[in-house]
Amino acid sequence: MTQRNWFSIFSKVLVAFFVLVFIPAQALAATGVSQGYKVQGSLSNGMTVSLLGSTLSAATPENQDHLYGVVVKKEDAAVSVSTESDQAQVITSGSASAFVSDINGNIKAGDHLTISPIAGVLMKAVEAGKVIGVAQQDFSASNTGVQSKTITAKDGAAKQVAVGGVSVSVAVSDYQPKATEVPAILLPVQNVFSGAAGHDVSTIRTIIALVIFLMALIVSMIILYSGVSSAIRSIGRNPLAKSEIFMGLLQVVGIILVILVATFGIMVVIIKG
Repeated sequence: MTQRNWFSIFSKVLVAFFVLVFIPAQALAATGVSQGYKVQGSLSNGMTVSLLGSTLSAATPENQDHLYGVVVKKEDAAVSVSTESDQAQVITSGSASAFVSDINGNIKAGDHLTISPIAGVLMKAVEAGKVIGVAQQDFSASNTGVQSKTITAKDGAAKQVAVGGVSVSVAVSDYQPKATEVPAILLPVQNVFSGAAGHDVSTIRTIIALVIFLMALIVSMIILYSGVSSAIRSIGRNPLAKSEIFMGLLQVVGIILVILVATFGIMVVIIKG
């Protein structure tokens, strides 16, 4: 082996030793280690990607099971494995700035993030599935540098959403939201509401809808009781006014029906979400 080869091996070992000894483990964890991969399509820094085979592509709900990491600049990573200019650098563990949206609502620090209907853009995870990591910052439409984007909602309607960047602690994992315990007395009602709405209705929406219904029922009973009592007293005082009294009772019943119809309409809006 020539002296030049020995010098090359020694240089590589020295560089590796320097990285392991002089770069603190905390720094590596904070900024992450990136690696270069072949790219399918156009990827920009901050996009979340999935890895299929040895090729990266923008993450979508269709390839969510292959979530891999976040695209970053090579200089943003503590250690970069590849130096090829035609490859994307991806952080798979550590901290990275990633694109997020408010499709599932505003994001709070500590929320788990998963891929949204917008390719490469994350949103708050509200259902079980693969997540890319945890948000380290809050995000809402009022954040600086936020852009507005139009997407098509599940019901086919156009929806305006906010897209921006936040710091994310990258660590791909399976997410399972905490189940909310439903009181046994509410479970049958919640099942009825869920069947009527065509989707699972949350406990809080079930309680709100039930309270509104009970309040409307109580008001209706009070109005009906007052109307019947008044009619009985009026007939006792003036038996010849029966027709007018019955018309008054019909008006009372009409008012009650209007109250109940309005109540059911409000309940439908609540459980539909």
